[in-house]
Amino acid sequence: MQAPAFKEKKRGVPTKNQGAHDPDYENITLAFKNQDQAKGGHSRPTSRVPSQCRPPSDSIQIPCWLYRAILSVYALLALAFILCIILSAFILVKNSEMSKELVDLKRDLWNVSNSMQTCEERQKEGCKSIKESIKGVRSKVEKLETPLADIKNIETKVQRILEVLEEMSGSSHK
Repeated sequence: MQAPAFKEKKRGVPTKNQGAHDPDYENITLAFKNQDQAKGGHSRPTSRVPSQCRPPSDSIQIPCWLYRAILSVYALLALAFILCIILSAFILVKNSEMSKELVDLKRDLWNVSNSMQTCEERQKEGCKSIKESIKGVRSKVEKLETPLADIKNIETKVQRILEVLEEMSGSSHK
């Protein structure tokens, strides 16, 4: 009877009586003796060893204040860790503030640089116009120097003519 039901369960075909209510179901409980006896036939010792080892009675016992000291060291370590976290947060806040200030300073420097370039361009244009004016004045002065030289030549010629006239008039008066 068990073989067909086992085959149906294995195939996945549901049976009408499954579980503890199934008449073909047998509740098998295995009762083992001590596992050590099953393996080797020897029994375990009846006294159990505690999970923590106890020091021999002749060794030095650790004083209670040492536990308190270690606990206080752990507390100080925790406080130092919390202080590091707080300081790290403070540094991050200051870093963000300084970053904002640096961005503002960069923008101000950019504006000043642009205005300086504008002023420099204006100054170059002013210098260029002044140089052009100086060139124009020089050319006019050179043009004026040529007639002055001619005027001096004319003046010397007029003086010669006057001298010649005086000589002629002086010879005619005689």
